[in-house]
Amino acid sequence: MEIDWLSVVFRWLHILPAIIAVGGTIFMRAALVPALGELPEAQRASLHEAVRSRWSKWIMGAITFLLLSGFFNFFTLTGKYKLPPVYQMLFGIKFLLALAIFALASLLSGRTALAQRMRANARTWLNLNIALAVLLVCISGVMRNITMNAPLKNPPPPTSTAPAFEPAAN
Repeated sequence: MEIDWLSVVFRWLHILPAIIAVGGTIFMRAALVPALGELPEAQRASLHEAVRSRWSKWIMGAITFLLLSGFFNFFTLTGKYKLPPVYQMLFGIKFLLALAIFALASLLSGRTALAQRMRANARTWLNLNIALAVLLVCISGVMRNITMNAPLKNPPPPTSTAPAFEPAAN
């Protein structure tokens, strides 16, 4: 068995930032935002700014790694496999969803006046971002299944001509 370690590393560089970004968004919606609502205004503003400034760096890193590794993975697959047109269509939908998710995450962790206005309604925007992320993950699962079943463009020659295993008769 031969392993393409570069592809494995890029898959990890795609999955791990997605876990961080989506998990962090779920944490914010399920735990942080409700907890902030219970604090006095001065503490809420201070804690929120501390979290926002730290989280924005993680979001920018996740977006960078997701874009780089996503394009690497896509072009690697299209170079190895003859993918059906539905795969290309799903990639386009997934990419547009990812851009929307990135925009929302960037705005929610940003410093602009628009970001501050959006954070005033954080529950709604976080709910939307989570819903988009779940849809994106579901599309990814379909794409992975298509990729696994796609025929190779140039199949490698058989590696063994040994006969199939037959159990011995008793």
